[in-house]
Amino acid sequence: MSGRAPADAPLTRAQKFQWFLEKGLAEGLRPLPAGTDEAAAQRLVHALEDRFEILRTSLAVVDGELRQLVHPSGSPVRVVDVAPDGTAERSLADLVRVFTAHTHGRVGRFLVQFHLLRSEDRRWLAVVADNVAVDAGFHGVVDQQLTDLLHGRTDSPDTGGPHRRPGIQPAEQARREADPGEDTERTRALDYLRRHFSHAPARMHPHHPPGEGTAGRYYRSTLTLPGADGLFARGMAHTGLLPSAVVLAAFAQLLCLRADTDACTVNVSLDNRHNADLRRVLCATAQRSPVALRRQGRSLLEAAAEVQRTLAEGHPAYGRYDPFDLIRERVEAQHRRGVCLSTDLAFNFIPPPQGWRELIEAEPGPTDEPGSADRPGSTDGSGSTGGPGSMDRPGSRISWATTAETSYEYGASLSVRWADPHTVRLSVHGDSRVLEPEQCAALLRGVELVLTRAATGRDCSPDDVASAVGLLRLPRGPRERPSGGRWIDLRAIEDLLLALPGVTAAGASLEPGGASGTPRLTARVTAADGSTLTPFDLREELLRAVHTGAIPVVPDWFEIDGGDVSDGRSLPGRPAATAEETALLTALSGAGTEPGRAPDLDLCYLRAGGRPEHYPRFAELLRRLGYHPPGFAQVSGMTTLRSLAGELRPSGRAGGRPAAPAG
Repeated sequence: MSGRAPADAPLTRAQKFQWFLEKGLAEGLRPLPAGTDEAAAQRLVHALEDRFEILRTSLAVVDGELRQLVHPSGSPVRVVDVAPDGTAERSLADLVRVFTAHTHGRVGRFLVQFHLLRSEDRRWLAVVADNVAVDAGFHGVVDQQLTDLLHGRTDSPDTGGPHRRPGIQPAEQARREADPGEDTERTRALDYLRRHFSHAPARMHPHHPPGEGTAGRYYRSTLTLPGADGLFARGMAHTGLLPSAVVLAAFAQLLCLRADTDACTVNVSLDNRHNADLRRVLCATAQRSPVALRRQGRSLLEAAAEVQRTLAEGHPAYGRYDPFDLIRERVEAQHRRGVCLSTDLAFNFIPPPQGWRELIEAEPGPTDEPGSADRPGSTDGSGSTGGPGSMDRPGSRISWATTAETSYEYGASLSVRWADPHTVRLSVHGDSRVLEPEQCAALLRGVELVLTRAATGRDCSPDDVASAVGLLRLPRGPRERPSGGRWIDLRAIEDLLLALPGVTAAGASLEPGGASGTPRLTARVTAADGSTLTPFDLREELLRAVHTGAIPVVPDWFEIDGGDVSDGRSLPGRPAATAEETALLTALSGAGTEPGRAPDLDLCYLRAGGRPEHYPRFAELLRRLGYHPPGFAQVSGMTTLRSLAGELRPSGRAGGRPAAPAG
């Protein structure tokens, strides 16, 4: 690396989203000409680094703020010999494991690593990267640049996405986002988030935390759809709706029907929002926006029109909010409403490589569904499938396989990507405890059936589609009860209460007297003699379970036999009692709590005045005080400071500035 000092800049919003929230990985393998040596591979990577500064970027904490450092060059290319009995893919998997163990999510390391894999006369360029630097869209940009470089083309346009627009480097984008002129847009985005969380529905599916026996639990199921370009074009011509809106509506409505809920929240990726500014950033741009979608009754085309309107109206705000705003607003709304607002559905739609205009103007192909020209606009479901098996378009097929993951943020995540200009792949990354592979196949066939019917201008209902493809309703436990458009597991609440120290008996029930005529969820506990439990303690403990999704809602009312009776919202005001509690309060104050606000140990980090963007400074202060700091996921959740203090462990050393990126 040259001796020139790196240039620093703040993180972009998308980078912060990936670093603090998603922490994903990206990897790729590109064949190179036979006999490519290390020097040639290094020249190839240097050419990429000259164009894309994110390939030579690391992160560091500077004055308590996480910033990106753009270096003169990146991590040197390392040569890896493929084992005689191995494959390039297996060698890449080994590199990913090493990257995960020693580089991923750590400051002071380059975000992207390149390796030259060699086996006899075969060569591959392998890349392993933090998603802070590389996402699926940028993978395509880099791959195109590699193609141009290998073919000697050096004048190809700098591309930032499927439409080949000029790209914005991430440091430049970060400076744009920090410009005072962005204040109006940021305020609008924050208002959007506040409105969303004030009425967003609770989590749709029960949460199953990772643990032992997770092998085979997570899977990827893919529907390959040949002729999708013609299918999409005819659908737009007949309905005036973008295929992305039709797919998202079918996905959300069918899962609402399966879970028997009134609404769901889907995290929608930027590609589906058509946010040109963010897509042009040549680094990770996978920031997602939470969108609440309601059940629309019998018409899926009406639901698609509502989805399209919602996304179009949200366009000025989507991608403008800071991910820290998302965390803060969600945590505060969860506490205020006592409802789990973490979503378990995600949607990602990559626009066609040839563009929407080319699809619409293309010569329509033949109708794929026999007899589909009759009964246009039907919504009653009669004749909707066009005969047995008509949802199976010629050549469409479903494949699935388990993944090696042990945890995943979403219960079901649907992505729509192009395999070639005419073929689309609809892939669901699923949790088998939320959506079994067999039911996932039914869901994918249901989306295909909706697209096929939309291509002929015909409507259908979620019930009819579910019946045609065999999508079943989610089984419910003996103590689950519907209330307010969601299902509440009374047994789960009782079990959590019984697990608390000092509780000898517990019960939960839905009783008259709730707001707006809905039943009031009431919890009654019997406390052991000498217990100092209060309704506040009970509510705070259940709020932690709400944050993880273990239960969807906390009770509205708490009754302790022979003790207090209230909604559990009043603070006891208990002082610090241990060295760890004092250290947490000291670090929190030093990290810049709101002026005039005294931190309270019985509140979580955010509600006690801590700000997510100050977490690096908060963690550094705790290190200086001699403690291992809690992770960002802990402080950004509902865990109280008092509980965090009980988990603090001495570090035995003071913290320091991160070292220079490891070569």
